[in-house]
Amino acid sequence: RTSREITWHPEAPVGKLDLMVDINFRLNSTGANADIVLPTATWYEKYDLNTTDMHPFIHPLTKAVDPGWESRSDWQIFAAIAKAFSALAEKHLGQRKDVVATPLLHDTPAELGQALGPKDWRRGECEPVPGKTMPQITVVTRDYARVHE
Repeated sequence: RTSREITWHPEAPVGKLDLMVDINFRLNSTGANADIVLPTATWYEKYDLNTTDMHPFIHPLTKAVDPGWESRSDWQIFAAIAKAFSALAEKHLGQRKDVVATPLLHDTPAELGQALGPKDWRRGECEPVPGKTMPQITVVTRDYARVHE
């Protein structure tokens, strides 16, 4: 059985990403092929919450020692990237408007699911009506200079 929404491409794309950044405490194959590797703190060097779908509990981690050399916690790395991005965005991006498909809530009138199966406007089974037969469309104003805040 094949999907009607996805097109299969027998030949995979070949090439290189423009920029690949890896945040890792191991130099694995991803880091070996990255343009930039940002060293993150290990489990023993940061306060963190570890979880997985393999078990139903959260494992809190307590910092035992300071991070080695130039490594930082994930939070510190993302905050530094956001701060630099915000400074550049203030000059180059400012505020932009995006058109986004708003998520629909389960068990509400806005839910797309129908008892006998939804009609698909992409296949011409019905008219496209935002919030009824397709997702709600919303215009969102993004202030990229305030990402760090």
